[in-house]
Parts: sequence; structure tokens; C-alpha cells
Amino acid sequence: MNLFVVLFFSILNIFIGKPAENTEVYLEKGGQLIAFQATGEKGKVSFKHLNEGSYKLLLIFPQQEGKYMKEKPKHETMTKATYNPKNKTYYYQGTEGFFSIKFIDISRIRSENFSAIFREERDEEDKFNAIAEFGIHNAGGSIGVFVEAITAAQFKKAADKIGQDISTQSIRGIK
Repeated sequence: MNLFVVLFFSILNIFIGKPAENTEVYLEKGGQLIAFQATGEKGKVSFKHLNEGSYKLLLIFPQQEGKYMKEKPKHETMTKATYNPKNKTYYYQGTEGFFSIKFIDISRIRSENFSAIFREERDEEDKFNAIAEFGIHNAGGSIGVFVEAITAAQFKKAADKIGQDISTQSIRGIK
């Protein structure tokens, strides 16, 4: 029985990622930082009780290792991002590794006022990945993210599946 459980979870791990602990998630309103949280062992962060206004969500991904970092050596590392609006999932490939970011706990945000973006922003020490801009229309809005480390194959499969629905954006990687 124990062998079956180990085998089951090993196979399951091939098809899904692992929660990305220590992803830094920043929330800005009007260009000012208003909140910060790091993902825990479940890879989740939520911002609740947000007032009316325009917001931007930025992430700093943790460096991945092992199968969550490997890609074929013939490919040059590129920073890529794509978004699947059907399942509200953002996919990212960078020098840190491969990630999926699912938007969760969304309330009081209209779909026409939510925009997945792909922009790198830097300060003196860090590279931030701006992934979403959105507007909240009534006080008490909320948004959350579930961040998973995924493999290169999982990223490619997700990006290929999205296909023509959204264009994948790329920036040459910095090594």
C-alpha cells in the first residue's frame, strides 16, 4: 500500500507543480507600495478589504533548482510570459525558473478592468515582475495569487495550449 501511495504522488507531481514558497508579492496603489506578503508553504497570498482605486500587482520569484529550472541547453534563456484568461492563470519563464500564477479570491473587480501585463521594473537591488493591473469599484475588494513552480515542459505545454488566444511576450534573459 505504501508503494502505491508513493507511486501515486510521484506521478501526480509530474503533471502539477509545487507551491512556490517565498515568492514576494507586492501591491501598489497609485504608484505607492501599500502591501507586501511572501507566499508560505502553500504558495498562496491574498489581499482583502481593498478600497476603490487602481492597483498593480508585482512579484519577485524565488530561485528554483533541479527539475524546476532545467530546460534544453540548446535553447537560450528567455524571459517569457503568457496569460490564459479562461482559467485566470499567468505563466512565467525567467532566469529564476518556471512558474504558474493563478489569480484567486477575486471580488469587486470587473473583468474589463483587469489586465494581465508583462513588465520588468527595477530598483537598486531587485527586479520586480509586474503581472497585473486592475481597478476596484467598491470598497471591500480582494485579490489573491497561488504561485507554483512548474517544469519547462509544463510551461511549454501551457503556452502551446493557449496558442492564438494571447501572444507570448519575450525578453532576452539576463544571465
